[in-house]
Amino acid sequence: MATRFIKVLQTEDLPVGKSAIVVVDGEEIAVFNYKETYHAVSNKCPHKGGPLGEGRIQEGVVVCPNHEWRFELTTGNSMQNPEMKVKVYPVRVRDEKIYIGFKKRDDKALGKDPSHVPATLNFKVPTVQKPRNPEEEL
Repeated sequence: MATRFIKVLQTEDLPVGKSAIVVVDGEEIAVFNYKETYHAVSNKCPHKGGPLGEGRIQEGVVVCPNHEWRFELTTGNSMQNPEMKVKVYPVRVRDEKIYIGFKKRDDKALGKDPSHVPATLNFKVPTVQKPRNPEEEL
């Protein structure tokens, strides 16, 4: 799957140590300028949905403003729970513009023909019956 890059900000709009929240295709993305390197992660904290773009950065880790959950900017890994992770987007800077990468969606169906159920296939689906109460049957 190829990646397409979309311009989201000018570099002058995001000074060192600052963040911005942008919306692309209905997705909120937090963009950070950490030590003159740009990072982009999903704005939604997987813990309770807090806005990561409003959090602070400590040593390359974004801290959620709601419950202090921490996520690495480069990998999206959680510092508290290895099962939790935020989505990380690739970032490119060209001509003073910041671009975020998205996977191109392939809307093509796989295979040659759509699947069809054979007409010769017959089966009965049992209907749901009222539960029996043996005491009432006496």
